Amino acid sequence: MKILYAGQINPEYVSTTRLRMDAIAELGHEVQPFCVMPYHRWGCCRLARSLAHRLAWGPGFWKLNADLAAAAESFRPDVLWVDKGTWITPDTLRQIKNICGCALVHYTPDPAIVHHRTRHFIRAIRCYDLLATNKSYEVELYRRCGGKEIILQPPGFDEHLHRPMELTAGQQTEFGCDVVFIGTYSPGRELPLTALRETGAALTIWGAGWQKCRDPWLAGRARGRDLSGEQYVLGLCGAKIALGLLSPLVPDKCTTRSVEIPACGVFMLATRTDEHIALFQEDKEAVFFDTPQELAEKTCYYLQHDDLRRQIAQAGRLRCLTNGYSYKSLMKQILMRVEQVRQ
Repeated sequence: MKILYAGQINPEYVSTTRLRMDAIAELGHEVQPFCVMPYHRWGCCRLARSLAHRLAWGPGFWKLNADLAAAAESFRPDVLWVDKGTWITPDTLRQIKNICGCALVHYTPDPAIVHHRTRHFIRAIRCYDLLATNKSYEVELYRRCGGKEIILQPPGFDEHLHRPMELTAGQQTEFGCDVVFIGTYSPGRELPLTALRETGAALTIWGAGWQKCRDPWLAGRARGRDLSGEQYVLGLCGAKIALGLLSPLVPDKCTTRSVEIPACGVFMLATRTDEHIALFQEDKEAVFFDTPQELAEKTCYYLQHDDLRRQIAQAGRLRCLTNGYSYKSLMKQILMRVEQVRQ
């Protein structure tokens, strides 16, 4: 199929949007990328860009929708695939449908209604032929907003990127640690991480916003930058234990790192939820905790049991490979449903 793929396709940053697009291309489809990022940066100054982002309105917004419709008219896709379509309007979707009669698909791994919502996306939900999400708590909300067909999928990983990596001596110096957490700062993440203070474990934190951290001990373990692409994988593979902490801002039960960590062959110690337990067999393929004290106790235990820790890490990776958690497998499932919709 010919697929016009609209999303945050940044050539300088390996986003999950780009990984999903590449997986679709690997399945043999003709994919035309349409990057929305320049439009979000439209404006003569920082204030103008900030207002456009907050209001989801302005010259960049208008041009994005006009250019997307023009791209559809030129390319004549069988499918318009929108990844995180916060700025794409119902009028644009209807116009594209009228132009080429293509199937309209929306995918997001984010909480698009509870947290990242825009008025444009909420109104556009009923226009899509199919909507795919990782958030179980939003499925009913999609239906209430007029969603026609909703697919709930687990988070995914990229077979080429998320894999075990051997670190060089220099990389080990930069990324080596006992425990790593990679993720954006929020106050709710301080409590579980501070529980590791008394364990003596060497903790490293990567991600944005940790300069806001109120705990001096935690602040001293933050490296102050995001990791993406192979740097992200090195950050995981340099650790003996990688933490799967969920966002306290939304009712997540799993997230992308829930699959990326085991896919890299790294031992995952994550918040215990029913969805984590469905993804990985507890104490066989991943280990879970309920309280900060349990997190600290299990960190100490598994740092002292290298063979068991490695065995669980290997089993977690095998589960990712055999249970269809790769983006290639997940995108194939969606496109099979799209074929049925087009008929």
